[in-house]
Amino acid sequence: MREAHVSVLIVGGGTVGLHLAMELGWRNVDCLLVNERPSTPDHPKGSTINSRSMEHMRRLGIAPEIRQAGLPPDHVTDICYVTRIAEWELGRIRMPTSREKIGNPGPWGPTELTPEPIHRCNQFYFERIMRAHAESFVSTDLRFHWRLNSFEDRGDHVRAEIEDLSSGRTETAICAYMIGCDGGRGNIRRRLGIAYRGRESSGRHFYDGEMLSIYVRAPHIADVRRMPVSWHYWTINPEGRVDFITLDGKGDYVLLAEIGPDTPRTAIDVRGIVQNAIGAETPFDVVSVQEWTAGLALVADRYQSGRVLLAGDSVHLFTPSGGFGFNTGVDDAANLAWKLAAVCRGWAPPGLLDTYETERRPIGIRNTAASGDYANKIASLAFPDYVDEDSDRGAQARAGLRAELETFKEEFASLGIVLGARYDGSPLIVGDGTAPPPDDRARYRPSACPGGRAPHYWIEKRHSLYDRLGPDFNLLRLGPDAPNADPLTTAARRLGIPLTVVTVEEPGILQLYERPLALVRPDQHVAWRGAALPDDPDALLETVAARRA
Repeated sequence: MREAHVSVLIVGGGTVGLHLAMELGWRNVDCLLVNERPSTPDHPKGSTINSRSMEHMRRLGIAPEIRQAGLPPDHVTDICYVTRIAEWELGRIRMPTSREKIGNPGPWGPTELTPEPIHRCNQFYFERIMRAHAESFVSTDLRFHWRLNSFEDRGDHVRAEIEDLSSGRTETAICAYMIGCDGGRGNIRRRLGIAYRGRESSGRHFYDGEMLSIYVRAPHIADVRRMPVSWHYWTINPEGRVDFITLDGKGDYVLLAEIGPDTPRTAIDVRGIVQNAIGAETPFDVVSVQEWTAGLALVADRYQSGRVLLAGDSVHLFTPSGGFGFNTGVDDAANLAWKLAAVCRGWAPPGLLDTYETERRPIGIRNTAASGDYANKIASLAFPDYVDEDSDRGAQARAGLRAELETFKEEFASLGIVLGARYDGSPLIVGDGTAPPPDDRARYRPSACPGGRAPHYWIEKRHSLYDRLGPDFNLLRLGPDAPNADPLTTAARRLGIPLTVVTVEEPGILQLYERPLALVRPDQHVAWRGAALPDDPDALLETVAARRA
């Protein structure tokens, strides 16, 4: 049996596994990825890649290509509540187009908050881009249609048997670390005996039980639509509720529809569900259908067992409400990748990896709770069975529902969740005695208080601060009178910890960071800040790299 020796074995080639492979390839760490499917998915999944995920894609150099996929830049991104698409509009949450977000300052972007506004692009589009990018690195070996058969953590390495499903050939992979990105139904978490905790589906409400995902091609919907175009339609009528999402702006859609708890699968009329959501005769083709479960808010007890770590759906399961699922997994991978690279490249001890669970599990709990609350709100929406009537009582019912739907906006504008993740209390964070801003789901308050994402800043009002950062640690020297950084750079060279010094003399950034010095981690979180370098720069660097207990 052939043997493959590699630093990191990644099991699962979805969004999180591919992101981890890209991160490791970008950091020149050799990795092997195996994925049971022969290709990236051809059925739609999540439809929103949020600002934080796009910031990671920007760092890796593929944000422009991802923005060319999915919803076109001038397509409306409104969320619209309707009885049926060819019937009554109940309410609308107005959102800017991608071009408006990228081209104008203001509350939507590119504000001072982020260089990468949210992008409406489905996973089955951008995962193809991610796979191609991951394969471009010499240090990555991606094997689709390969399966993990078994693994054993031997204390100083992991030994795994992998199989080429096309030929039946098996191979032994010997790796320093194995990462399970094999999803909620994957075997790695189960074999490790790690359980999920949290909220299961009740099966009693919409978005809280068994659902269908229906991929539809319907290029002539505009001919029967009775309201201005939107990106996302919620159809609400007595015959069924459907989440109706535009994929490409050219006629492809994905519909998320509830299934009655006692409905036999053979009795489901898929075309009838689509027809009811549209509400008028128009040609359409059902491309594919998948079943899935909504209403979950689950987080794993542990994110690590020895040399095996888990990420993405392997450690947290979401309902789509809020669009936090795979995006939380992308942030998992960003946190884990730099730590794996530091350990594999020898400038940090293995104990650095213990902080992955310490930092990311509270975020998993926080984000699943928010998603679950949004799902509860959707599920609890009540409406009379005459809401679609062309009558006085129907009009009154629609007017009453419109006011309630206006309160749903937070789900689609949760910038506090997206950009506000913090690692307060982590042993890698050196606090400065200041209090972080309150954790507000809807509102993000930029703060350089150690533990949070480094606040974004436009240098000369056109260059992103993030584009100036190196791949590892960065010391920001801010304002016209920033202290000399030589003692820290000398200490970094002596300790072998990679450090880039970034100087920005504009006074505006000093007002934002409130201190002239800030040490930013490879994942763009602030590890330390101060008015002057500490007396013992070695101690600071050894703390943020887990080289001190």
